[in-house]
Amino acid sequence: MLLKSIKIKNLFVFITVFFLLGSNQLSAQNFPKLGNDSLLDVANWNVEWFGDISNGPTDEATQFANVKAMLEKTDMDVFALEEISNANAYNSLSSALAAKYDTYISAFSQTQKMGIYWKKSMFDVIIDSSFDILNSQASKFGGRSPLRVALKTKGGTKTDTLYFIVLHMKAFADVNSYNNRVDGSNALKTYLESVLRGTKYIVLGDWNDDLDESIYNASVSPYKNFLNANYTFPSKELTDAGKSSYAFSVNMIDHQMISKTLDSFYFKGSAKVLDNAATYCTGFSNNTSDHYPIYSYFDWKKLTTRVIPAGLENSVHSADVNVYPNPAKSSLIIQCDKELTGVQVCNLQGQVCIKQELYLSPTNTLELAIQDLEAGMYYLKIESGNTILTKPFVKQ
Repeated sequence: MLLKSIKIKNLFVFITVFFLLGSNQLSAQNFPKLGNDSLLDVANWNVEWFGDISNGPTDEATQFANVKAMLEKTDMDVFALEEISNANAYNSLSSALAAKYDTYISAFSQTQKMGIYWKKSMFDVIIDSSFDILNSQASKFGGRSPLRVALKTKGGTKTDTLYFIVLHMKAFADVNSYNNRVDGSNALKTYLESVLRGTKYIVLGDWNDDLDESIYNASVSPYKNFLNANYTFPSKELTDAGKSSYAFSVNMIDHQMISKTLDSFYFKGSAKVLDNAATYCTGFSNNTSDHYPIYSYFDWKKLTTRVIPAGLENSVHSADVNVYPNPAKSSLIIQCDKELTGVQVCNLQGQVCIKQELYLSPTNTLELAIQDLEAGMYYLKIESGNTILTKPFVKQ
């Protein structure tokens, strides 16, 4: 009887301890909100064989729930994922996020695909400009051709196009893999500087190597070609700080790089890695992913706000003006419900290209010759008495 009593007592203690430990398990629902409602926040994350029943985390339901919670709770505007490895899991995730996010995924046949999610309220996808690139050189990328997705901004006073290039470079710390990363980096640089020259783009994903030195034999970083050309890597701030994006090493192998046209939009020092993910979700690196998300912030207002050159601001809006055709080739018709007393055409730098004073012969309708202007956008500065209005137009 004494032995049974001890067993029962120990069983009670075990159950009590197990219950207490279980009650302290952290759910992925604890992930913090990282998105800033007034900025453009961009994240990328390798989700380790997402949905694959033979590789990666063994509990697919837990991984799915945690990945879904990460995207929902952090509330980033753009979130690129690598190692999407099951179509059903991807479709289920996309359906679960459909109220807020649209998505696009790689078309190649390799199992580990790249995908990207973006907020519907902020972007529209340009379908005919979104596709896998460098397919003829896929072997340099471990068979995973980079994914290019073109997104057009919306919700501001101007629209712009951002290209997102999602990468998953060749893995492993052997010489052949290292050489593949070097070759892939060179191919990518050639593509960006030819096909996407002058555009705004962010290259993000699992680069499988660091920026200060390579994971292979401490060799020169395979991305030295970009660094030598003075491209900005927001994630280099993390490399320099000794951070790691891989749970089982000391290296930053997930990165973001931006076009030089985006340098002035990036908030320097804003790059972060969620390397404390396990404090929000117990067992994160085993049941969710062996990589941590990285993210950074950009000036959304600057990206989506049309700046009217100094001196072209509207004053009193007491006159009704109609300008047509717009776009125009050789002339503009300007009609006003009050007498026009002066018209100027200014370029986007505020320089006066055409000036016509009408004080001596005011009129309600004016045909303005513009055939000598170069093609592009201009502003009309229209004077009617004490009222000055501005109207944009496009010269074809």
